[in-house]
Amino acid sequence: MKTIVLLTLGAAWAASLSLAAALPPPPTGYKLEQDPMGDMLKSSHTGEQITATKVNDKWPGCAGDASIHLQYGWENMDGAAAFVDLMAKGPEDPAGLLGPGDAPAGKKLYLGGLLTWRKITGRAVGCAQSNLVTFNGTWIGASGGKLITVSVTHMLTSPDPAQALIDDYVGKVRAALGVAK
Repeated sequence: MKTIVLLTLGAAWAASLSLAAALPPPPTGYKLEQDPMGDMLKSSHTGEQITATKVNDKWPGCAGDASIHLQYGWENMDGAAAFVDLMAKGPEDPAGLLGPGDAPAGKKLYLGGLLTWRKITGRAVGCAQSNLVTFNGTWIGASGGKLITVSVTHMLTSPDPAQALIDDYVGKVRAALGVAK
């Protein structure tokens, strides 16, 4: 009897863990990508991360990565709130951090976390444009000892569509975790 009770409690705990941490699927049109870090977080029960890509329909046909990248998830982190505060108080990362043509494009407290933008200007190869401009946005926040992240990278010409994805998935990850703003 004791074994059955313990097995039942263990199954209930495992089910509640998987339900509490089940992240939403990526939006329609996005393809799930292999994510070794996400696999490790999930198997160790310390977090979850999803990476998905979608071909950028505005890409002008130049050589290079034509995909928009969406990554979102959470991980257990002692001091997550202090980490977000520390990042918010620090200066923006300098130009050139990600390579030539990389520049800071904004940093602000947003949706109870920190939102940062990078503008990447690169030389275009094999198309009429001489330069391509893409935007990378990352939001980090903390709730209940968890660090929550949502990022969209390689958004062509404007950060606005990336901002809409970030807004949507910050809410969806929080809802999946059962945490409020």
